[in-house]
Amino acid sequence: MSIPQYKPPKEIQDLLDQQDKLQNNQRRRTAVLPKRNWIQRNPRLFQISFLTGSLLVFFSKPLYDCFIADSLPALEVKVPPHKR
Repeated sequence: MSIPQYKPPKEIQDLLDQQDKLQNNQRRRTAVLPKRNWIQRNPRLFQISFLTGSLLVFFSKPLYDCFIADSLPALEVKVPPHKR
């Protein structure tokens, strides 16, 4: 012989049905995540691009001269016109 399932009283069942209807009608909210900048979202890509850019500037002679090296003083040696 099997045990019959529990059935709550009519008033309680009505309340449970109303709650189910309300929960089904409510829109489910997704989780709100904090804002993160591009570096925090893509740490590996940031490291690779920053390292590549830094090495490129450091080991590239024209870029090194443009960004890092001290400018050369202007030479004020006048070349005669006949030797130009």
